[in-house]
Amino acid sequence: MSAPHLRQVLAAAAVGAGLTLRDGPAEAITAAEARATAAEWGLRGADDAADPDGVVVVLVDGLGLCQLQERRGHAPTLRAWLADAAPAPGGGSAHTCVPSTTAAALTTLGTGALPGATGMVGYCVLNPRLGRDLPTDTTPDATQNLCLITWEGRAPDPRRWQDVPTIFERISSPPDAAADQTPPAVTIGPARFAGSGLTEAALRGAHHLGADRVEDRPGLAADALRRGVPLVYLYVGELDHAGHRHGWRSKHWLEQLERLDAAMAELLRRVPAGTRVLLTADHGMVDTDPAHRIDLTEYPELARDVVAVAGEPRFSQLYVPHSDPEAAAAVAARWREVLGERALWVGTRAQAAARIGPIGARADSVLGDVLVAMADNWVVVDPRVHSAGAIAMPGVHGSLTDAEMTVPLLAARA
Repeated sequence: MSAPHLRQVLAAAAVGAGLTLRDGPAEAITAAEARATAAEWGLRGADDAADPDGVVVVLVDGLGLCQLQERRGHAPTLRAWLADAAPAPGGGSAHTCVPSTTAAALTTLGTGALPGATGMVGYCVLNPRLGRDLPTDTTPDATQNLCLITWEGRAPDPRRWQDVPTIFERISSPPDAAADQTPPAVTIGPARFAGSGLTEAALRGAHHLGADRVEDRPGLAADALRRGVPLVYLYVGELDHAGHRHGWRSKHWLEQLERLDAAMAELLRRVPAGTRVLLTADHGMVDTDPAHRIDLTEYPELARDVVAVAGEPRFSQLYVPHSDPEAAAAVAARWREVLGERALWVGTRAQAAARIGPIGARADSVLGDVLVAMADNWVVVDPRVHSAGAIAMPGVHGSLTDAEMTVPLLAARA
C-alpha cells in the first residue's frame, strides 16, 4: 500500500461524494484509481457505493505535518483529528509534489497530475514566450520569468498553457440525480481568486464563492451543502502568509493556526450531519535566516554560465546558454561541489522526471536546465531576480525535506 499523495485527494473526494468522474489524459489520476482511493480512505463502501453525504476538501496553504504536530497544543480540533487519523492509511499524512510550492501543488491537487505533466513546475519559470535559446552574454533578470501565481506581464492563456483537465471539469452528477441547477462542486476562498491565472490553471470548472475572512468560509460551505452541492473545496491561505512574513515559529503563525482551528470546529458544527471533511495542505515550511542565504552574485563559480534564474530560493531553476546539455552538466557539477551538504539534490533537466513526474511539452519548454533543491534551511537568492522582500522572507519552502514534503491528511465527520 503506497503512502497517500496530494494528487489523489480531490478525485477521491469527488467520487466519495457520489459524483461521476470521467477519465482524463493518461498522466492524470483515473476514475478507477479515484474509486480505489475513496474506498481505501472510507469514502465509499465495500459495495463500491458512494455515501450520499457531502464532502468538504479543506486545503490549508503552508501547513506541514511537522509544524502541526509541533504546535498541536494550540489547535484542539486538529489535534483530535490527528489522533483519529493514527490508524488510517498514512497515519494522518500525505506527500505533496516536487517542488513543494503552491502553484505546483494546487495544480497537482486540482488535476490529479504531477507537475511534469501540467508544466506548473515552480513559483516562477522562464517565460515560455521568451524561449530557451538564451545567448551566452544574457544576465539573469526578473523580467525573464513568468510567475505561476500571478500570471502578470507577457503571460500565456493559463487555460491553454495548462491544458490537463481539472477534476472539476471531469465530474458530473450521477444520471439519477435531481434535474436542477445545483452545481456538482463549488470552491470557497478570497473573492479575488475568481478567474485568477492560478485558478484558471489549477481549479477551473467550479463556481467560486468569495469570502475574504476565514471565519466566513464555514458558513458558505454549509449553505452550499444544504443546497445540495455534493463537493466543496475550501481554501485557507492565512497561515502561509504569516509564515512567509514572520516565520512559522512566530506568534503571528500561531494566531493563524488558532483561527484555522476555530474555523474547522465551526465547519463541523454548521455542515449537515454526515458531511465528511478532508483536510490537507499543499506544502510545509522551514524558517531560514541571513546566515543561511547564499547570494548567487557573490559566488562567481556558481554564477558562471547561468543566464536565467527561476523557481524559488529553496528549489532554484538555472538556465544555461542555448540550453546546452554539456553546459548544464558542468553547471550541475560545480553546484554540487560548491554547495556540498547545503544541497539535498542537484540535477539536470534530463534527470528531473524522477522528481517531478514524466515531463511533457509544457514543462520541457520552461523547466530549468539545472535544478537545485536545498538542504536544512538553506536558500539561494539572486538580487537581480528576487525582490528585497523575497530575499528577507523568513518562512520558505519548495525543497525536498520532510518538513516541506509531508502534509496532513485528516478526516472528520459531522
